[in-house]
Amino acid sequence: MKASIVDCEGLVHIYKAANLEVVALQGLDLEVAPGEMVAIAGRSGSGKTTLMNILAGLERPTAGVVRVAGNDLSRLSGSEQERYRRDVVGYVLQHAMGNLAPYLTAIENVQAATVTGTARGRSRAAASLLERLGLGARLSRRPGELAGHENQRLALATALANHPRLLLADEPTAELDTAAAAQLLGDLTTVLREEEAAAVIVTHDPQLETYVDRVVMIRDGRTSSERRWVEREGALIHDELAIMDRAGRIQLPRAYVDKLGLSGRVRLHLEGDRISILPATGDESA
Repeated sequence: MKASIVDCEGLVHIYKAANLEVVALQGLDLEVAPGEMVAIAGRSGSGKTTLMNILAGLERPTAGVVRVAGNDLSRLSGSEQERYRRDVVGYVLQHAMGNLAPYLTAIENVQAATVTGTARGRSRAAASLLERLGLGARLSRRPGELAGHENQRLALATALANHPRLLLADEPTAELDTAAAAQLLGDLTTVLREEEAAAVIVTHDPQLETYVDRVVMIRDGRTSSERRWVEREGALIHDELAIMDRAGRIQLPRAYVDKLGLSGRVRLHLEGDRISILPATGDESA
């Protein structure tokens, strides 16, 4: 069995805002297999962007372990962080233009992001990648001359220029309509499989779930549940699982908590191979 490309264990990140300390991640666990596509979802403030910045080598965790492709990100020196960001990961920011040089053409943007090979080799590789991402007829256009969905494709191309082991993308379809998003996701999925690259994608786009291997939900700085499409009796259905961390903790779905009126202490019953979670009553002898 291959080692995980991403392995986060007990990940904690605390940052200061004004005179306050904010706990963005509080004991998060996450594993991503080589070649796997994982979507990260959760409410604003749940810790998604912090997680992405740590995986990108832009921020260091306060505590816990985070390894990507064998690199312990809490221990990298400055030069090692630069090498990591150059060779191991590709990061697409939420707004495509933040990834692009507006004065360069599409092919020049990808060439500028490529760090190995001869000038001719970089040109051929950039043209091939842009062709695979649907921009073969736009090589000489600058970002200001491209449509929004084309700039998003160009941003992805620059992130993939060095054949990263892991692609990180923050809301890559947020500014696209439904049709453009579906076309981009289909092309991106094909390229990632050809490159044998894993991907972690932050999203609020429900249609992305049909393209990824699983969706991991983050709540209050921890992974809380995951869902994936599975085939049962000839039909595809959503299979949702709560995530138990290494300390044996789980977060119950908010809808379940509200429906059962759970708060504070709850009662657990072990019944054969099942555990029941019930509201605690005032009768502790029951």
